[in-house]
Amino acid sequence: MKEYPSEHKKIVNELLDGKFIISPSPLFYTLQELEDEYTEFFEKSFNFKLNIEADFSYLSSNEVNEKRTRDFTLFLAILSRELDYSGKNFRDKIEVGSFDISETEELLRQSSKWEILEKTTVSEFDKFIKTWRSKNLIVIDGNKFKFTKAVKLFFTFAMEIAEEKLKEKTEDEKAKA
Repeated sequence: MKEYPSEHKKIVNELLDGKFIISPSPLFYTLQELEDEYTEFFEKSFNFKLNIEADFSYLSSNEVNEKRTRDFTLFLAILSRELDYSGKNFRDKIEVGSFDISETEELLRQSSKWEILEKTTVSEFDKFIKTWRSKNLIVIDGNKFKFTKAVKLFFTFAMEIAEEKLKEKTEDEKAKA
């Protein structure tokens, strides 16, 4: 029988629970060290793809439609928009800054795009923030929160969507010309 590291059960449980494993966690380094073995394990056991980025790891699957991920992406997009409108460098603020929980909720509720978030899990903001803390995407300290390194995944995802929309728009415009 295959020998797994002592952290195996914790690694598997966290990833299957939808958590990000963030560097400098020892679990992250174990995954990096045994990347081939864990890639095969998750593929064969659960049909999931193990993704190990420079600073974090997570599981993905083409067969899963994750509503929470969509909600978080909308939250991040609208928060970025509001920060940009207020003259802040939204990417720097999100990647290294901290946010007051109640001020952030108020900023989003005052947004002209609130009606979009109102129909998502973001509408219960405290619960939403706690959910993403449990997934290791947000760290809470008192009444403030910060994003972990895993937020980069959502920026990449948002950029891919934006690029796809621009491509579709360009193709539509060419077809009409």
